[in-house]
Amino acid sequence: MNFWKKVLLAAVTYLVWMSSVLAWSVDHFQVTLSPDAAKVGEALDLTIEAVDKNNIAVTDYEWVVLIFSESDSEAELPIVLEENTYTFKKSDQWKILFENAVKFAKDGTQNIHIYDFNDDTIFGIWEAKISKDANSENLNIDIISPENGLTIWVNKIKVSGTTEKNHQVKIIVNGKNELNTTTNNEWVYEKEITNLVDWENIFLAKVLDANGKVIWESKEVKIKVEKNSISLINVKVNPEEVDSEWAFEIEVTTTPALREVNVIINDVSSKLEETKEWIYTAKIYAPKEEGTYKIDVILKDELGHEQKELWAASLKVNKVALNAAEPVVEKNEKKDLKITWLKLVELKTKSILTWDKLEEAKSYNVYKKLEDWKLELIVNVSEPKFEIEITWDEVKYDYFAVKALAETGSWEIYEWDLSEATKIKTGPEMLILLLVSIFAAWLYLVSKQKRA
Repeated sequence: MNFWKKVLLAAVTYLVWMSSVLAWSVDHFQVTLSPDAAKVGEALDLTIEAVDKNNIAVTDYEWVVLIFSESDSEAELPIVLEENTYTFKKSDQWKILFENAVKFAKDGTQNIHIYDFNDDTIFGIWEAKISKDANSENLNIDIISPENGLTIWVNKIKVSGTTEKNHQVKIIVNGKNELNTTTNNEWVYEKEITNLVDWENIFLAKVLDANGKVIWESKEVKIKVEKNSISLINVKVNPEEVDSEWAFEIEVTTTPALREVNVIINDVSSKLEETKEWIYTAKIYAPKEEGTYKIDVILKDELGHEQKELWAASLKVNKVALNAAEPVVEKNEKKDLKITWLKLVELKTKSILTWDKLEEAKSYNVYKKLEDWKLELIVNVSEPKFEIEITWDEVKYDYFAVKALAETGSWEIYEWDLSEATKIKTGPEMLILLLVSIFAAWLYLVSKQKRA
């Protein structure tokens, strides 16, 4: 009898122990979204707590959970998640709070599901009431690229633009082909369009709400596809490695009958001259900062066709040593006033010529080279910058050069050598600028005569 009493006692003890163990093992997750009512796109706090069957916290839970919304596949979840999973750390102490981490893209009753990654019987669910944003019915959508009126030479192009983030976008090509995409967290959408028709193609983008209803559409963008034979044959950079602001030469070989060849280095455009048949060259100054710079080449033919070759070559720029020799000061106190880092930027409405500022320079003379290559003073500027506005349809190119002016200790004005001539896109406003300069000179002479 004593034997069976001992067996019964052991069994009871075992059952009590098992009950205790099970009570302290994870049974489910307590999940909370706060607030539990919000509008589309508003941020909610997400709290996850591992508890046992008695809703008591399991303080040693350090496993992986799967987090997702079954009702809204486009819901924005905490950015720390890796493929919708989160690994509890010891420092979390069985409970984790993600602040302002969940945003729903759809209205209605939306949910968040939490599952133990290794045991799908351990889970937790929470629901929130999401209402429509009053502004969601008036979203803007734009096509940024390509630009309206662009001409390309292949039957494919990437269409991109902006609208509200995490929204569906439908791109309609030529009024019939429809392609779907979605905006990312940066409000950007993009889609490569293939099989474009030769000649004119029309793009239209529409943004959809959570129910697939069109709530805004972009303006039409039209481009042309024209096949041509423009191509880049070769690019030579000599030398391929230079010191900061040092000059180097670039040579571009192309197919025949081109009107213009430009290279872009560090966002600065430089035009090349045709020195031999189909060969275009230029002397360019390297960027100021060290690094490896990509060289893009832009080709244009007589019909206005344009071909861009991105990263056609590279240039390595080295930093000038700190102990590099300083410019030599001449005995008559005339310091080196050489114009360096002459840069040209051509925009749609103006051309901007800049160069490095010289501390010793009092001002700068900007000259225009005439057809007989004589110099004509256009304007004197105090800052290392010269702008020409272009607002008319007529566009032409003129050569300009710059001289620096300074004073010696005896107040003597002296000039340095002329910079290399740079070809700049100009327009009729150049004539206005000349008239202004002449008028300013006349006022100076009149005032001088009056003082005399």
